[in-house]
Amino acid sequence: MSQWKVSPDQSGIKLIAFLKSKLPKEVSSREVKRAIEAGDCQLNGKIERFASRLVGTGDCITFMQSIKTPKNTFSIEDHILYIDDCLLAYNKPPGINSEDPYLLKKLSEMYSSLTLLHRLDKQTTGVLLFARSENISKLMLDLFKQRQISKTYLALVDGVPKETDGIIENYLGKLNVYEGQTLWGAVAPEKGMLARTTWHLKKSGEEASLIECHPETGRTHQIRVHLSGLGHPILGDHQYGRSFHCQHRPQRLMLHAAEIVFKHPATGKLVAITSPIPQDFADACDAVTGQMERKQKNKDKIR
Repeated sequence: MSQWKVSPDQSGIKLIAFLKSKLPKEVSSREVKRAIEAGDCQLNGKIERFASRLVGTGDCITFMQSIKTPKNTFSIEDHILYIDDCLLAYNKPPGINSEDPYLLKKLSEMYSSLTLLHRLDKQTTGVLLFARSENISKLMLDLFKQRQISKTYLALVDGVPKETDGIIENYLGKLNVYEGQTLWGAVAPEKGMLARTTWHLKKSGEEASLIECHPETGRTHQIRVHLSGLGHPILGDHQYGRSFHCQHRPQRLMLHAAEIVFKHPATGKLVAITSPIPQDFADACDAVTGQMERKQKNKDKIR
């Protein structure tokens, strides 16, 4: 961790420019921006996620420097949830892109001919599925298109919904770009794609709730947009939640891809692949809704 004070001659510059002036030259602007968005920077004791924020004389900047941690410190083998001759499921940790070059390189070295079948946002954790052949990839993508793959997500959201379950259905499309990130939202049918999510309230506290979501379609940021539109943005989601009533402020998006269920394209057997709840997610849930159930399902199972 490093800490600096903003001098008068640096007053008025962007946070990313200030950090670039303090960090080693080999650290790229993209890496700095990603670290800021991941919650690795504090401005006067509060997490600041916007790289374009202007700093002023006397401001205290604290940087945790997670970008200096080598990517090869996380274990690939320990994150394998399921593997057979056709498919591989990886338990994606937070802070790593689904198409992270190091991850894909190492997985391909260990298990050749992998094709990514879907994506998770960088800070979303959980089941990430790969096909091990071109034929299986085509068969699995057909299952996705036909909505024959069931996905379960857990989301820790701001506030408490008035209902205990519901269905959110609308059309999602690109609205604009903010801080270099594309914002998605509800649009007219002719301008977007159908998005449908069913949800169920699992647990609630005074300021936050644990919600189980089942996206029936797979649109970009679908669950994040739908829950925000419901009036309950996901904790840690500063892209779709501009203000939060909950006093607990996690350092990342509290969204977890907990399970994926489908008929195996080669055997026809029903496969359910589950991912254990990450510790930071469990800790955040404990903090806002009380102790959560710790029973973990098997890493993989065939029903």
